[in-house]
Amino acid sequence: MIFTLIRGFVILFIAVVITYFFSFIEKIPGSIIIEIKDKELKFSFFIFILLLLIFGFLFFFSIRVLQLLVAITDFFMGKETAFLRFFNKLKYRKSQKALNNAIIALAEGENQTVLSESSKALLNPDFEKSVSLIKAKAEESLGNQDKADKIYKKLLSFKETRLAALDGLIRSKVSSGDLITALELAKRLIILKPKSIHSLITLFKIQCELEDWIGARKTLVLQQNLDKKTRSIKQRQEALVIYAEAFKRKSEGEEDSALEIIKEAIKKSPDLIPAVCLASELEKSKGKIKNAERYIKTCWKIKPHPDLAKSFANLYPDETSKERLKRFSPLLNNSNTAKIIKTLKAELLIANEEFPSAKRTIETLINDQPNSSDFMLMAAVEKGMGSSNEIIQGWIAKAYNMPSPPVWFCEKCYFVEYWSPICKKCKSFDSMHWGSPEINNIFYNSKVLLPFVLDNKTFNFEGNKNEEIKREIYKEVDESKKSI
Repeated sequence: MIFTLIRGFVILFIAVVITYFFSFIEKIPGSIIIEIKDKELKFSFFIFILLLLIFGFLFFFSIRVLQLLVAITDFFMGKETAFLRFFNKLKYRKSQKALNNAIIALAEGENQTVLSESSKALLNPDFEKSVSLIKAKAEESLGNQDKADKIYKKLLSFKETRLAALDGLIRSKVSSGDLITALELAKRLIILKPKSIHSLITLFKIQCELEDWIGARKTLVLQQNLDKKTRSIKQRQEALVIYAEAFKRKSEGEEDSALEIIKEAIKKSPDLIPAVCLASELEKSKGKIKNAERYIKTCWKIKPHPDLAKSFANLYPDETSKERLKRFSPLLNNSNTAKIIKTLKAELLIANEEFPSAKRTIETLINDQPNSSDFMLMAAVEKGMGSSNEIIQGWIAKAYNMPSPPVWFCEKCYFVEYWSPICKKCKSFDSMHWGSPEINNIFYNSKVLLPFVLDNKTFNFEGNKNEEIKREIYKEVDESKKSI
């Protein structure tokens, strides 16, 4: 506002000065006489000054027109001129605008717009590399991988775009299943930029898909050295990689080597439940049951989990229900009041036919964030106590309206599967989580509803009552499904 006022005052001042100047000239007495041969031209001083201004303007204008004509002639002759620079500036602005539009369209996923705007941006050759990279990404998104690859290969020739081009070619090879070539390209990427976290992550993912766990571990160590803030996370990931290598060696029959490796994984991540379970299994195969028990008990104190309970049960598969209940007592007496401990206790009591005690335990579960398994356990208890079918059916019906019990699932794609370092569906690393996913139909899709923590196949019951209970519960479940 202030600047507008100032500008207005300046213009007004100049107008006043000019007006005063011409009024002053007009008042000057006398005249100016110009003689040309025998002719005489007489002007007032005011008119003379005015004519001088007009002729000056016409002279200046004529010179500019002449310069313009010369510039046009030079333009057509290919010479660098202001005229040419003017048109180049216009062309630059148009191409810059098109480039900006292409970038925005790429971010919005409008790939066809990206291609059209990119063509306009090529009016300026300085934008060629940037435009080519944008076009390649657009072609890639449209599924035109061959076209994208051609552009990426061309961009390899330029230092500025070499890394981005390699990254694009790596994605192409991974999507086509050519992991060996992708691995070589990723290693080349590391050579060009060894301190790039993104490059190391790319290499690590490919190594995991190829199950090159030794190489993957080396890559993780490099990441740790570059990004010390995430060292604790990387250490856990390193433990996962070590577990994967140990599991691989166990599958190949190298159990001694697998056991040595898995011990290292547990040191790096003591609460890595699958690693503890694997160590327990390997120790058992060597006949060292006490070592196996020690691994499970130590981890149980940190993080009680159904997988640990199953591994603990598998150490003595032929024991009776009474023997099992007694052997599990150190786990049940854990000061940790986690839900899993109460659930495990209830199942062991049911297996031992101590139905009143089991019922009291289950009641505490039902009063504290219950899930479907709690109500199914109560149905089993009622069946064991000889309750009516109406009561049993009532508990089963309630179970169907409850959240499913926790499972291993991928946090990225919600795929439900037994734990593994890499999701079998989306190939994400370290994405398997224990909990209840929002998208979960496990309860409805599963036939095996009982038992929940321990596998009944590992039990050696003294009688057939528990088997009868299980069969009857399954019968009731089938009938309930029909009515839903």
